[in-house]
Amino acid sequence: MSRTQHHLMILMPSWVGDIVMATPALKLLRGHYRESKITAVTRPGLSPILAGLNTIDKCVEVDPKGLIRLLKSGRTLADLKPDQVLMLPNSMRSAILAYLSGASTRTGFRRQGRHLLLTESISLETDDGGIRTTLDEYIQLVESCTLRPFVESRTPELTVTEDERDRAQAVMTVDGDYVVMVPGANRLDKRWPTVRFARVAEQLSHEYGLRIVLTGSPAEAPLIRDVASQANCKTIDLACEGIGLGGLKAILQAAALVISNDTGPRHVAAALGTPVVSLFGPTDHRWTILPGVKEHRLLAEPFLPDTMMADHCTQTCRIERIMVEDVISAASRLLAVDSS
Repeated sequence: MSRTQHHLMILMPSWVGDIVMATPALKLLRGHYRESKITAVTRPGLSPILAGLNTIDKCVEVDPKGLIRLLKSGRTLADLKPDQVLMLPNSMRSAILAYLSGASTRTGFRRQGRHLLLTESISLETDDGGIRTTLDEYIQLVESCTLRPFVESRTPELTVTEDERDRAQAVMTVDGDYVVMVPGANRLDKRWPTVRFARVAEQLSHEYGLRIVLTGSPAEAPLIRDVASQANCKTIDLACEGIGLGGLKAILQAAALVISNDTGPRHVAAALGTPVVSLFGPTDHRWTILPGVKEHRLLAEPFLPDTMMADHCTQTCRIERIMVEDVISAASRLLAVDSS
């Protein structure tokens, strides 16, 4: 790379959903740094989320967990010679990683006393209720360092490459439309009961003729099998296929519908334009509102006052309060709209 070309490096979040919510910020960065080389840095296994996007030139994976790996990751980034590093995560680790990269400009939010490692420290804005979407936080950070207001669409967007489509087709031999169900989540209290996923699968299979596809991480394979064993219909288990995030993107994009807990595939499907029924228990949906997508959000307690957060009302917002009939109704409306 010619040293006359400005090299901007973006440290991406650690969660799938947060990376998706960062895509509007990436679009803003590309619009401002049109002649720059933009490199996105992700944790291992997460770079396929960004594959095919024209907002970045390159994606690099590093694993900075632990002191030794943090130092090694810093050397990896330093070898790429970034001029500027923008930190989307708010962790001290990301600030140390940016410092080790050797970049002369290091921009991030002023959090956890890490401003000493930053050259540009941005104060985080919140609304009166203390809730602001992660998507908006990322846009604020980019606006602060570019001094450019965001006037384009705030809808998160992903794309699917031909290689990812080929990978999906190698494991998916489904005739007709199918619905993808995501019964897992990183917390037990965010998981809608498997028996209810099974009941929804039965109705969508018998009444709508949809094939049922179940997906989750390899660690969630027992959960997937639990849903399949309780459903009185045929299901396709993707958890044991090892298709990776790239292949999953292609499968989610081609689905007629996705029904998901508040977890990464929900964000991915929505950013690919697929209709999504999203189930929210004791996590406040306002943190992760995705503007402009085809989504029906079902809340365990839809009448919770705006001054309260679902995260602080774990009993009132038990995800078990969402009924099978509500999910079927939401699915029916999205299927009707998408087919019209």
